[in-house]
Amino acid sequence: MKKILLIILLAAAAIPFQNCSPPPEDEPPIVKDTTKTTVSPINTFKFNGITTYNLKWDSTNMFGSYRPGTDQTTIVVEGYSGTNYGAFNLKFPGNKVGTYKLSAGNIVDAIVTTGQGIKEKRYEWAEGTGRDIIVTVTKYDPVGGRIKGTFSAMLQESGSLITGNISAGAFEVRRDTDEM
Repeated sequence: MKKILLIILLAAAAIPFQNCSPPPEDEPPIVKDTTKTTVSPINTFKFNGITTYNLKWDSTNMFGSYRPGTDQTTIVVEGYSGTNYGAFNLKFPGNKVGTYKLSAGNIVDAIVTTGQGIKEKRYEWAEGTGRDIIVTVTKYDPVGGRIKGTFSAMLQESGSLITGNISAGAFEVRRDTDEM
């Protein structure tokens, strides 16, 4: 009888350890990424179909402003693509989205500069066959927002007869307060 009682006690003591599996692991905590992704606006142009200038974003040297007195917007962009300096200034009528092409009653202007110092070359519009300037504005926010679009132009080097074909131009700049 002592043996039976001992067997019953051992069995009773072993029952709680039956089906013992490790406790389930806690779900890993959900980590929410609170870092803000900064989008660098695209300010670029291709020169003579060979050299592409992707100008590094600089909010100080990349802006646009509207002048109500002349009903004209001016875009100013300058910066570096690697070690190459590039800049462009664009002017087009009004302060809204649309496509603007140089014509008799439509003042559209483009000036592109490549290089600095003795290597600087400035390209401007000069009358001639195929010398178009086209600016397409795709976004025109209120002051403090953005002005965004594309451009292309056939320009002439200052003091020379050499032309420069500007293609695949794109801009996105901060819209500054209107000028008086």
